Amino acid sequence: MIRIQSNLRLAISWAYAMASTALSSTVIHERMLSRLRLKHLRLLVSLSVHTTLRLAAEEVHISQPAATQMLREIESLLDARLFERHARGMRPTPAGGLLIGHAWSVMESMRVAADGLAANAAAGERPVRIGVIAAAVPGIVSLALPALRQQGLRVEIVDESIERQMELLANGALDIALLRKPAGVPLGHRFVPLLKDQAVVVAGRRHPAAGLPRVSLKQLADSRWILPPRGFAVRTLIDDAFRRARMVPREHEIQTVVNTLVVALLEAGDVVLPAPRSAVLDGIRAQHFVELKLPLRAPMPPVGALIRPDAIGLTANRVLECLASAARDA
Repeated sequence: MIRIQSNLRLAISWAYAMASTALSSTVIHERMLSRLRLKHLRLLVSLSVHTTLRLAAEEVHISQPAATQMLREIESLLDARLFERHARGMRPTPAGGLLIGHAWSVMESMRVAADGLAANAAAGERPVRIGVIAAAVPGIVSLALPALRQQGLRVEIVDESIERQMELLANGALDIALLRKPAGVPLGHRFVPLLKDQAVVVAGRRHPAAGLPRVSLKQLADSRWILPPRGFAVRTLIDDAFRRARMVPREHEIQTVVNTLVVALLEAGDVVLPAPRSAVLDGIRAQHFVELKLPLRAPMPPVGALIRPDAIGLTANRVLECLASAARDA
């Protein structure tokens, strides 16, 4: 129940902003805790999938009039309109979209709780749930798989953004998040650095600079650059390098972070890609592309494990040891 309340608190300030009257955050909070029920949240989740009250009501096993009344109760409770009616069904308002997102998190927390209770009842353990970013896969997760199998450890691995991992970790849907060290570690959580990282530039094996012992940015002036989106750590580092060199990169006509597309584009002889070394390690090992000897001097925050306080049991510790051992061997 504590986790459910925590998720609901996150929605309070936004629900307040969308409310039609100036209710205080405290009033909305008290209303949600005293009158909002799991069945309300389940209906919101179902409406976000089916968009019609009839189908949503069928999924949660209530009548359509009951679903209509339930939705009225939620909107009255928050004093906010959560859905707009249109010809094809219902569309969430901004307030509705916000509350639906947190409703999904609550439902996921309940699924995790059910899994854990069922595992305890069966005298077993549920899998250790691990979230990963792309940079954690080649240098940590891939190398840890043999040890995890050998020790008979059950894990469930999902690929999520850092923001989504932090959310899932907070509501109990993840036990360990493999990500770059966040600017602020959540209260009670622990970050364990596993893998040092740096920005590198890779190219196809046919690139003219592929065999050179040292490469400068000027030698890559005619290359076409596949650049990460702005805001990514690597993009900031490469932009700074070009700024210091008083140069502007020649951007490729196709910009993507999809791995299979990047590999295909790098087959051309004039294409380069800046990336975290951890993220391209598998491609370098498989000789899909080569790391250019460009001295960027651009260290990045380490990739490590962010762990919930209640996730450090015997099994989670053994999983963490496997991950740490793999990172040391990378």
